[in-house]
Amino acid sequence: MPDPTDARDQGIRPLTVEEAARRRRPRPRFDPSRPLAPALLERLLETAAHAPSPYELQPWRFLVVRDAADRRRLQGCARNDPEVGRAAAVVVVLGYHQPERTDLEPLLARRVASGGCTAEQAAAIRGRARSVLRDVAGRELWATRAAMLAAATLVLAAGSLGVDAALVDDFDAEAVRREFGVPDDHAVCGLVALGYAEVEAEGPSPCLAGSRLGLDESAFAGHFGRPWAP
Repeated sequence: MPDPTDARDQGIRPLTVEEAARRRRPRPRFDPSRPLAPALLERLLETAAHAPSPYELQPWRFLVVRDAADRRRLQGCARNDPEVGRAAAVVVVLGYHQPERTDLEPLLARRVASGGCTAEQAAAIRGRARSVLRDVAGRELWATRAAMLAAATLVLAAGSLGVDAALVDDFDAEAVRREFGVPDDHAVCGLVALGYAEVEAEGPSPCLAGSRLGLDESAFAGHFGRPWAP
């Protein structure tokens, strides 16, 4: 049965990454009457899970908050941001501090079984990963870096399939931890609110037009401070 909320099932071409990035609205006002189909939400999460990560350890977890009462609780942890309550779903993106303890061996076994690498290559990956991670002192920062790549991928995936997304970074991480049972070895990295805006947008975002730093301001050529040149 076609999914009425999925752009592909309506015969609409999914946006490219470039189009999704340029059409992104920084703070959409969500329409609380429009739900997000479970199959579409799952598709977005699966896409986000393909984000790059060190040694492909995928040190992120997605805590998906859909129930209205739970979203109101989460809203209270996010300085009462109204869009957290109005969104169809909010994904709390977590960064797992110690993925090599629980995930490294199973993931390597899957890669060998699927032909993604040989047993010898898996042994080399295992050795490098354990050696490097042994020396990582700031595990929360390490996990947050990877988790936010997954969050960015989720935002772009949503835009590609016609879903509006807002990255919420003004929240009380400890309050989120208490309210939703997040263990201490997981960092609360960010919230991604998902849903449909009250007013549909077409074309490049007028909110962002003219407000982006140019490459002459944000990119350097070979050395910090050296002007960018194509």
